[in-house]
Amino acid sequence: MSGWIRETPVKGRGGPFELTPEGITANTEGRLRLEARWDQVFGVALMPTDAPKTAFVLVPRQPPRPPWIEVGPDELPDDIPDLQTLEARIRARVEQSGYRDRGLQRPMLPSDQLMQKVLAREDVPGALEVPVGAGPGGWWRRGVDVLAAGSAGGLLGLYGGALSGSALIAVAIAGAGAAVGAALPMAFARNWRSVSRRSKRPRVLVLAPDGCVVGLPTGPESFTWSEIGGFEQAGDGSTRRLEVRRRGGEVAGSIDAAWFGAPLELITAVAQAYLGRHRR
Repeated sequence: MSGWIRETPVKGRGGPFELTPEGITANTEGRLRLEARWDQVFGVALMPTDAPKTAFVLVPRQPPRPPWIEVGPDELPDDIPDLQTLEARIRARVEQSGYRDRGLQRPMLPSDQLMQKVLAREDVPGALEVPVGAGPGGWWRRGVDVLAAGSAGGLLGLYGGALSGSALIAVAIAGAGAAVGAALPMAFARNWRSVSRRSKRPRVLVLAPDGCVVGLPTGPESFTWSEIGGFEQAGDGSTRRLEVRRRGGEVAGSIDAAWFGAPLELITAVAQAYLGRHRR
């Protein structure tokens, strides 16, 4: 069992978004039919929070697809009048179904092995990976990608940057890594098309059945779910960030909101929902 929901190609629009006794079915992007059992649904978030226009149903989709299904007011089933009612029904049903009732069918990974898999860009079945943004300053991460393309040392440098909260540290580590394995001119000579063809993707926050790996200013760190107290939004304007708090309430570290390719409110909702499902 992969741990990810079932997604099958369809012709045309296919069926609508539906809540069934077994779970959720939906069409997305007009080409895929999604099926998620209730034990695979982590929760639901309405965005924006002050005047909701979209419901994000949180499910483990195979990366690089985002870990949610988007549902607008025009896609609601006939018996659900609005997004708030949809949210209430999903939350009530999710409360009745534990994630491990039928979920994970493999041994749990120790924290060090989970970290190794994430840094090696290996798939972690059942994991949720949030979309990656450009990072602080935007163009800095593109510079990290180009540098990291130069060598295996540069590849490690990419993770020193993409999983860190500092763009300056990202470039410094990536540059040093590339210099170890190849000349910098060669790294820069790689055109953007060759970089974009890399089959593996950068990661900034990985939520897995075994635990989570987050990028902290001191470097990537792996946590078991028993160590995590919660995920919270903090700061405002250019200082907005996701804070990771330990069980005692202290801040273990934070990730700049610019590293996320989706609104910080949504990322926080995803992380909190995943945490809640693993505490049952």
